Amino acid sequence: MNKLNFSLFLFLITFFHLRLADAQEIERQLLFWENRTINIGTILEENGVVEVEFFGLNQTDSVIFIRDIVTDCGCTTADYSQDTIYQSKIGSVKVNFDPDHRGGAFTKMIIVRTNQDIYGDTLYLQGFNIPFPDDLGNAYPHRIQDVGFRLSAVNMGNVYTNEPKSKFIEIFNFSYEKLMLPDSINNHPEFLNVSLIPQTVEPNQRGLIELKYDGHHRNDFGYVEDVLMLNFESKPEPVALRLMANIFEHFEPVPKSLEKVVPRLGINDVEIDLKDINANNVVNRKIKLSNQGQEELIIRKMISNCECMKVVADKAVLQSGESTDLEITFDPKGRRGIDHKHINIFSNDPVNPIRTIVIRSMIK
Repeated sequence: MNKLNFSLFLFLITFFHLRLADAQEIERQLLFWENRTINIGTILEENGVVEVEFFGLNQTDSVIFIRDIVTDCGCTTADYSQDTIYQSKIGSVKVNFDPDHRGGAFTKMIIVRTNQDIYGDTLYLQGFNIPFPDDLGNAYPHRIQDVGFRLSAVNMGNVYTNEPKSKFIEIFNFSYEKLMLPDSINNHPEFLNVSLIPQTVEPNQRGLIELKYDGHHRNDFGYVEDVLMLNFESKPEPVALRLMANIFEHFEPVPKSLEKVVPRLGINDVEIDLKDINANNVVNRKIKLSNQGQEELIIRKMISNCECMKVVADKAVLQSGESTDLEITFDPKGRRGIDHKHINIFSNDPVNPIRTIVIRSMIK
């Protein structure tokens, strides 16, 4: 076979396979699933098997037969309501997850094969499983009025203003009384919603405190601390825990064409070297802040990582092209050697909503 004929042969073979693949894709008819992913949230191992149900609509012009269902783990089993789903009818797949000794976040895959889909349609079951500890004393070392916690404080991590953040806190009831949070009493701040799962935690049983933290209603930025008060009915006093969070304003991505239009915070010096300074002398510096965008710039908050440093701006709102002085006052009293301080500025600049100024010095 000469080179030309061989090339033509390869082209025909490749063309044939592509056409065959296209035909298979065209013939593939899928169920329309109400949800392809179901998240069952945080679960406790001792509560046993969790069941969820996926609903699929046959909106094709053919009858769909479920041939088999395959899962990627022995801890997950699945069955279907009926094997024949007629046009415009709904079928369902029930999935059972057994959390026995499987801790942490999980994603389980369920493949549904039908007569119209030779590849199989993929569904997902997600959640977070908490195994039952072997040693309750070590697992819940922090006890407040016989309510056991893993940690003495709750850290919500990064919270954004566009949507509340949820977190589940394990508790263990070491007392002889039931734990309940009354629905009628809610003395939590507006930004915090607290609920108990289950609503009644029996003696020597585990439960979950679900916290929903709304960064928008907290109306602050950066690192913040509060006190979480749990008013259990059976306790003479509220159970109090430290509650921490880092709050950030949420911004949608800014198109390149609008980067000069939106508010832009300009800082004429982000690294200041005070060089050698005396521990007994207060140091003052001024730097210039400006709005380099076309829309109004709002300085939300300015914080430093030390009470020894104060920052004050003449203006918090800058129009396009406007500037203001930021006055920095540093009291190095009681400090010695190489020193680094940081100032964080939060603004409505969507490209750089947090800017950091570094202050270096050698204190003698």
